[in-house]
Amino acid sequence: MATVVELPRLTDTMEEGVIAQWRVAVGEKVKRGQVIAEIETDKATMEFESFDAGYVLKLVAEEGETLALGAPIAVLGKEGEDPEAALAAFKPSEAEGAASSDGGAEDEAVEAPEEPEPAPAPEASEPAPGGDRIPASPLARKMAREAGIALADIQGSGPHGRVIKADVERAITEGARAPSKPAEVAAPAGVTISSETDEHGRPYVSKQDRRVALSQMRKTIVKRMGQSKREAPHIYLTMPIRMDRVVAMRAELNAALKAEGVKVSFNDFILKAVARALRVHPRVNATYTPDGIVEYGDVHVGVAVALDDGLIVPVLRHAEQKSIKAIALEVRDLATRAKERKLKPAEMTGSTFTVTNLGMFGVEEFMAVINPGEGGILAVGAIVDECVPENGQVTIQQRMRVTLCSDHRAFDGADNAQFLATLRALLEQPMALFA
Repeated sequence: MATVVELPRLTDTMEEGVIAQWRVAVGEKVKRGQVIAEIETDKATMEFESFDAGYVLKLVAEEGETLALGAPIAVLGKEGEDPEAALAAFKPSEAEGAASSDGGAEDEAVEAPEEPEPAPAPEASEPAPGGDRIPASPLARKMAREAGIALADIQGSGPHGRVIKADVERAITEGARAPSKPAEVAAPAGVTISSETDEHGRPYVSKQDRRVALSQMRKTIVKRMGQSKREAPHIYLTMPIRMDRVVAMRAELNAALKAEGVKVSFNDFILKAVARALRVHPRVNATYTPDGIVEYGDVHVGVAVALDDGLIVPVLRHAEQKSIKAIALEVRDLATRAKERKLKPAEMTGSTFTVTNLGMFGVEEFMAVINPGEGGILAVGAIVDECVPENGQVTIQQRMRVTLCSDHRAFDGADNAQFLATLRALLEQPMALFA
């Protein structure tokens, strides 16, 4: 009998996925290990390799469609086999496994129907005038949506009339836009003119609300951060750190590494210092479990990277054993591939502590939410000039505030304070980082 291909679990936190793009068509022969689809998960868009071989008898899922784990997405088999018979006998294995592997999964399965699914973006399943769906690549759909161009107004030049990136770029250049009826409206689309006026007699202009569909990444952030705040009693400790010597040392180090094309950031110094401090204070490199507190043997530091639709945390493994130069190179590579959605699952899992830095945006101090599975996260602010009394005189120092947000179930305020004291000593005497 033909084989039904299920939506696979591609990351440890994945609960549903979106078929971003099919790499095969009905009737095409597939080899075992061949990439047949690109699937958007909660962390990245990843290639899915087939576990089976055969001819593509049916593509069950459409591009842009959101599916639960274990849902059928395609049918493979011998030429002439009936895909509907295989689908009729299909029993999802992933959904059953997910329900039994997590203690709270059964409750979630019951509650899930009560939570309405967000409406998908119109372009993801935009019909053609004749009622058929317009074929287009995910990138082309996104570009068309951002440019305000209807896919129906774009002539596709790809296989089978598929709209591709070049078609959208051409439409933007030619000024193609979705059909409109300016004569029938008194204001641009999405804008209304109020009957109320300001002090000059001018009417107020109101814009319509816009509902943005949740991406897989945003859904996971909502769930995991909500879980963290509900379950973990957060404790926050803030400490100022003098950064004058790090500022001077960074300038010297970058001058020495300029010929190699390497540039070290302040965050690279912070990551190195955090990793070293975690090795000194293993109780902070820990997490709470109902069976006891787990002190991690390795120091794997997560580095928070902001994306357009969420946040991702690639992992800097064995961070305390790496030089600042090595950290700089690896973090740049991880951040670049994170923004391109090209990270591997192993590069996004296994962190024991996380660092999140908003200093580059001018934020001087903030509190973060602990990543589930870890005991703490360090929120790093900007380096600013401050007037500080010292030996009876007022001096200007370059100072940075860091806030350690930790799980009070795993360790207490004194543990946090000792960790922060070690971190401050390392950054205020940064030569120790090279020892």
